[in-house]
Amino acid sequence: MMQRKTTTLGLEERTERVLAYMFFWISGIFFLFFEKNRNIRWHALQSTIVFGVLFLCIFAVKMLKDVLSTVLSLIPLLGVTLGFMTSFGLGLLLNILIWITILLWLWLMLMALLRSNYRLPFFGMLLPSFLRK
Repeated sequence: MMQRKTTTLGLEERTERVLAYMFFWISGIFFLFFEKNRNIRWHALQSTIVFGVLFLCIFAVKMLKDVLSTVLSLIPLLGVTLGFMTSFGLGLLLNILIWITILLWLWLMLMALLRSNYRLPFFGMLLPSFLRK
């Protein structure tokens, strides 16, 4: 029979790995501060950075779309056309970012459930230096 590991918060390690991704970067920050288990802290840091960057990109694209739509709508005739094209293009980019976020969220939760040592390719090289501090 498999022995279950408990953590600082008293939950199973597997459960806490999934919970580190559950509420995107917010749960990542929570587990980063309150959990001592190195593996869970890795998942929490990965969640915080990945979803923090994605949410900042979504916010920036949304703001840019709104500002450009407003500014371009002030220009007669040409502004309407440019405003529509800009709004369409940035709206498409926004939708792509949202779908990437949702799919990555589901993928990372599934991988945290199935594999304790799952790392995203880019972050596998980048993040170990953050956990040593």
